[in-house]
Amino acid sequence: MSSNTNWTTSKNELIKWINDTFKLTITQLEALGTGCIFCQIFEYLYPNSISPNKVVWKANTEVEFIKNFKTLAEAFTKLNISKTFDIQNLSKARYQDLLDLAIYFKTKYDKQIEKRIGYDPVEFRKVEEKKILITQNRKPINLTALKDKTNLEDSKISPQSILIKRSSSQAQNQRGKKVSNDLIKTPQLSSITEIVNNIEDDEETKVKKIKQLFI
Repeated sequence: MSSNTNWTTSKNELIKWINDTFKLTITQLEALGTGCIFCQIFEYLYPNSISPNKVVWKANTEVEFIKNFKTLAEAFTKLNISKTFDIQNLSKARYQDLLDLAIYFKTKYDKQIEKRIGYDPVEFRKVEEKKILITQNRKPINLTALKDKTNLEDSKISPQSILIKRSSSQAQNQRGKKVSNDLIKTPQLSSITEIVNNIEDDEETKVKKIKQLFI
């Protein structure tokens, strides 16, 4: 193809240039309507101008197409490059809008004196595959094990927290009697603290002494 790209450049020439340069296999110009290929072409012309992470490489909805073209527009603005294009028309794959933008980029490419040596277009697009791989390799949290561990920790009884259950015999003896919470004997906190801080008693002895306070 001639280096003097002009507005008469055919779509077949553009498709061949895109496929050869960026290792793609598009067959129609409308494939550019996703916006991701234009983003890659721009990044090729202006290295590091667009992060591959910002491009939706597998875009398949108009919302995602628009997102890609907005990313492209932001890159133009960031580099102070004056270029007007209709994002809505491009995201709807309007042929003439796609053709005009493709010719614009091809013209820029032909005028580029030094091509990027060692540039791998496939590797640049692999960021999407890496995202999927990371998601698939992410280990799920074992909620069952977490729950079991939590229950085990909750089941440990310390002298500071004792759940006192009324025995069945005590319940039978008090059957028919109306007992309110006010009648339940509540030991002084100082008594419990004294027992807990007694270094001469083992844990079992401390538990027994604290239970005695509630009888």
